[in-house]
Amino acid sequence: MIFNKDDILKTLNIYNFEPKDYIVISGAALVLQNVKEYTFDIDITVSNELYANLLKKYNCSFEKKINNYSVWFIDDIINFSNHYYGKIEYIELFGYKVQTIDSVLKSKKELNRSKDKKDIQYIMNFYKLKDNAE
Repeated sequence: MIFNKDDILKTLNIYNFEPKDYIVISGAALVLQNVKEYTFDIDITVSNELYANLLKKYNCSFEKKINNYSVWFIDDIINFSNHYYGKIEYIELFGYKVQTIDSVLKSKKELNRSKDKKDIQYIMNFYKLKDNAE
């Protein structure tokens, strides 16, 4: 699926997770902050409590392991783990915790996959446009 800002907000509203227990991260955070137009899933990092509840409530499919943390999908839409919760910078936006652009940039540089390189370029372009507007 393709998610623009409105789609992300509608989807988060539908699932109605407790906003204090998760942070929207990665590409979805960039879309919510107008750095890029769309993403293909919604990545969130969740508290340990929400992590356990999601695994009980939904038919989650395992995606991968990252540094002993399991990453799961709900309905091939929401990608979640508890790996980064409490470790990343966020702002409050639209009633949700959203990873800051600088924090996404740091994560993307560390991962450095081809899709991360594209997002790094989106971020760099965003900052150039912002600088030119000031």
